[in-house]
Amino acid sequence: MKMTKNTLVRVLAAALTAVALAPLSACGGSGGANVTTLSFFQTKPEAVEDYTRIIADFERLHPNIKVVQNQVSSADTALRALLVKDRTPDVIALNPNGSMGKMAKAGVFYDFSNTPISHRIRPVMQSVINGLGRDGKQINIVPYAGNVCGITYNVDLFKQHGIKVPKTWKDLEQAVATLEADGVAPFIGTLGDPNRVSTPFDGLAPYYDNNGFWDKMRAEGKKVGPDSPVSFQKNFKPLMERLYWIYQHSTKDVRTMTYEDGTSAFARGEGAMLLAGNWSMAPVLQINPKMHIGFFPYPTDKADKAILVSGGDVAITMGAHPKHEKESMAFINYLYSDEVQRRFVKSQQLIPSLSSIPVDENPAMKPAKYWIDSGRIQGYADHQIPSSISYNPILNKAMLDGNLDSALTTLDKEWGKVAARTIE
Repeated sequence: MKMTKNTLVRVLAAALTAVALAPLSACGGSGGANVTTLSFFQTKPEAVEDYTRIIADFERLHPNIKVVQNQVSSADTALRALLVKDRTPDVIALNPNGSMGKMAKAGVFYDFSNTPISHRIRPVMQSVINGLGRDGKQINIVPYAGNVCGITYNVDLFKQHGIKVPKTWKDLEQAVATLEADGVAPFIGTLGDPNRVSTPFDGLAPYYDNNGFWDKMRAEGKKVGPDSPVSFQKNFKPLMERLYWIYQHSTKDVRTMTYEDGTSAFARGEGAMLLAGNWSMAPVLQINPKMHIGFFPYPTDKADKAILVSGGDVAITMGAHPKHEKESMAFINYLYSDEVQRRFVKSQQLIPSLSSIPVDENPAMKPAKYWIDSGRIQGYADHQIPSSISYNPILNKAMLDGNLDSALTTLDKEWGKVAARTIE
């Protein structure tokens, strides 16, 4: 499933020439006699107000630079089309994933290796982003704010039922047994929202996708299957069994409960654990500001092997050959000033990428401190799965009907189809 730089450009051009980009017409230029206008492409709708304030403050300090924010939902498609049309936005704030990593590998993004910013980032967070793909040893995408994928739990409910934070899978099984014996639903799952099953899937994946699993999957390409050295069928059956077990011990309405319903139910104390990462904290606390929330990594058989899944919720980049490099870097440097990032991560309940800002400066992030500071984190497995594979519905169906083998077989077949369509 390898793709060369020239191939990527040809594929993008063929697939995306018809994409309409009317909302993105401002892509840098002159905003007046002595004013440079920068286009700021960002993919996080809930951060529009934060970015608006940041831009206003920046423009007051830099009256010769105007920044136009474009919030885009279908980021992958829109950004690819802009790149093909040579209309690369001046500054890009994105949710880093495998697609963005593939673009970086194709050499379309800037190399930040020799910029001061690259030396101020937590190495473990940069490593996770680099693992998605980059051009040689360049730093093409710089993490700005991170999230963590663990089990969110009701601290008071745990205390009431004498439960300590599970450190092993056996501990988790015992906690579930205790809660059920006391009439408390252990988990709140949200299978009514098919796209949410990837959260616990990602949380469990580090114990099954190690030792270069994804690189080996890409190397196998269309040959992936039950007889290949690695495959979903061969490597992920134990993961699927544990994932299914979790949903079997969720609330009775797990099959129809949406993410919004689930966060509300958790805030009301209707279950002890919520299958969502730190991004669920803000909506839960909006409903129940006095709730005491914690989170922990999905456990495995040995406590010292536990890993917290963490990824870049927001990362920054720009085109390899920026039209307004000086002005774009001025805005990026402002974004990476301590005070600006500090306010942003507090507002969005995220992890700061700057090593100068303590992880637990925001008390809500305190549980993540040990894992991040000790480097025991790994990126999201679903970021390694091609975006053209609808893995969430496949996983969701398996959790509903219990046919785990069928789901794994389907994932392998879909992987093979994508590989077969990829031009070497």
